[in-house]
Amino acid sequence: MKGTSCEIAVLQHVDEMMTFSTKCRNENLSLGFVPTMGALHEGHLSLIAKAKTLCDVVICSIFVNPTQFNDPKDLLLYPRTEEADIALLKSAGCDVVFIPAVSAIYPEGQKVRNYDFGTLTSEWEGRFRPGHFNGVITVVKRLFEIVLPHKSFFGKKDFQQFSVIREWVTRAEIEVEIVGCETIRAFDGLALSSRNSRLSAEQATMALAFSKALLFIQENKQRNNVKSLLEKAKELFIEKEQIELQYFTIANSETLEPLEQITEANYQVVLIAGFIGGVRLIDELELN
Repeated sequence: MKGTSCEIAVLQHVDEMMTFSTKCRNENLSLGFVPTMGALHEGHLSLIAKAKTLCDVVICSIFVNPTQFNDPKDLLLYPRTEEADIALLKSAGCDVVFIPAVSAIYPEGQKVRNYDFGTLTSEWEGRFRPGHFNGVITVVKRLFEIVLPHKSFFGKKDFQQFSVIREWVTRAEIEVEIVGCETIRAFDGLALSSRNSRLSAEQATMALAFSKALLFIQENKQRNNVKSLLEKAKELFIEKEQIELQYFTIANSETLEPLEQITEANYQVVLIAGFIGGVRLIDELELN
């Protein structure tokens, strides 16, 4: 708990997690929750650190959620490093790690609902990964019901996911505060991701094209015209690396609707996704 160096508790069963959280709530302790799929890195640990500054007790879940993978091969290849993850969480001062089985999260009869939040769910990740956000909301809803957090922390590298969860919480009147945390990057600018472990050294260098393209947009946003900015950034950084780009857009950061002129919205975000080798990466940069 905040201010202590107690051992991390590893919980696997729903009833013991709920018992722990209920006891904390009865003692008026605030609960911070960081949901993850494991393969943890410094980006995840920054969420733990943020949670520790705002909450009395910090809980992290590790659960590779099958319903948010539209590609079975991607689910199979997703890195699983549970022992190392627990050690990292312990060193970061996390109080509890919850590692449920699939059957605990999806008991018999549990269905994945369809959620439609307009552009927030239909475009970008929603277009290229059909059903993805239905799985994301379903698992977060289930985890919130078990962990009973006051605040939950999400990295903005998955900016659309953060936006969708925030919108769902608002519409469903869920009493959990969603806290967005800034993207953490390596010294060379590469956004930290669990999928980076699947990149070769050469591919990791190629992947720097994403952050370079985003930075170019940031530094030249006064040009205002979105189409010309994107075309120039692609010409300078993406095409020469022969990256299989899926989308590259400047959008209203509140609705994720694409912009023609940057000044059309008070707040803007650049979103990019594509394949480097067989590894799909995403990145983002808020322009404000």
